[in-house]
Amino acid sequence: MIAHLHRDAFSEVYTYRYRLTDPDGNLLLEVTWPALGVSERPETLFFNAADGKRLAHLDWEDRGWWLSDRFQLFLEGQKNPLAVVEEHWRIVDRILLHLPRYRVTLANGNRLEVQGNRYSQRFYEIFVLPAQSELEEEETGVWLGEIIHPPAGPTYILRTESPLLTAAPLILVAIVTIVDLWGLRRE
Repeated sequence: MIAHLHRDAFSEVYTYRYRLTDPDGNLLLEVTWPALGVSERPETLFFNAADGKRLAHLDWEDRGWWLSDRFQLFLEGQKNPLAVVEEHWRIVDRILLHLPRYRVTLANGNRLEVQGNRYSQRFYEIFVLPAQSELEEEETGVWLGEIIHPPAGPTYILRTESPLLTAAPLILVAIVTIVDLWGLRRE
């Protein structure tokens, strides 16, 4: 699966919408939020289908610098989250100005690691992690997909062949939106 994510913005500072399209430009999903001031981050994002039907919402929980932010993606009408996304920092990441990492826990029990790289063509890479008991500190897991930030064209290109991610494009879009709205703005 290859999809393009476009950031619609009034300026470099104020983004008001994201649009997920296929490579031909057909709208697949749209991410919006209530209008806020220029310096504000929305507490809830809304995911809508191309026909305008609300599919899901993402809630932001600011837990402070030490614990980092947490995000919960809920399908409309569901009480349990489809995915929980948490920033994952190590002290060395902060010292060396690495991009934030994200740990994603899916409702089905799978866990993903989303790792950024400022200097690679792959802006972020997505890995599935082994079971908790098997996880070692530096282990990255199995590669599932990538987020590319091209110099021209769409804001981001999402690539994956993983059935885990192609079956749930909401999770991919949520990850990229979090990276763009919260992760990059904080630096």
